[in-house]
Amino acid sequence: MIIVKMNDTTVECNIAASELHEIGLTPEAVISGAENTTSFFAQLNKEVGAQLDYDPETEVMMMSKNMMMDGSVRIFAVKMTNEDIQKATDRIRGAAETILKTLTQEKVQEIKEKTGRDKGIALNEVITNVTDTINRIYGRGLDDKPVLDQSNTSYQPLTDYAKYMMEFEGMDEAKRFAKVVQRLPIVDSHLYKYEGRYYLITGLMSAEESIIYDMRRAGVEYSEMMTVNSPEAMFIEEHGDALIKEDAIVHLADLAR
Repeated sequence: MIIVKMNDTTVECNIAASELHEIGLTPEAVISGAENTTSFFAQLNKEVGAQLDYDPETEVMMMSKNMMMDGSVRIFAVKMTNEDIQKATDRIRGAAETILKTLTQEKVQEIKEKTGRDKGIALNEVITNVTDTINRIYGRGLDDKPVLDQSNTSYQPLTDYAKYMMEFEGMDEAKRFAKVVQRLPIVDSHLYKYEGRYYLITGLMSAEESIIYDMRRAGVEYSEMMTVNSPEAMFIEEHGDALIKEDAIVHLADLAR
């Protein structure tokens, strides 16, 4: 395991899949926080706490867990003081007010009154707006720098919703990926370009292990990097060039035919 101290509040940890298998764990177990990972995280907390001079009595340690394309796991640990907690709760309060405005009964009634494809589009739009709002709570570092400069915690906006980001060297790889996953329950998808690389950000709405497996298998096979619920996606959304703003999976799959 490689541990790198990024600054006084943030540590990055990288664990190879082979290392996890040697201690009887899998990347999936670490990502999901399975019961058999308790000892692993206890030791990690001890090592990270020493790096950050963490005081458990007055501070909070937050962690984000991302599975990489090669099966390794990358973990960001962020120490939060009372001042940081105040800033975070202020953002959450503002986001909650925005969500309440988004999910008015009038808006829900509008969705219910629509028919056919329009109903699904309207519902997906609301889901996207809500998850984007939650993303903005955790999508920046504690000093509001872009997430690639300082990483913060990941988020779980909805029980069955997960945001995947795949990185591709070229459009052909993105097209092949889209063709493979087009039948999965993807509720939103966007294609961006940043510094010559292509990034496909998709929202998968499912808790079925077989569907999640198919999504991750395709990501490992066709992309150069895959992250799940990672703050890096927010950076790409803010700074990348939007090539396909809506239904990117559908459009890319059509281009692949």
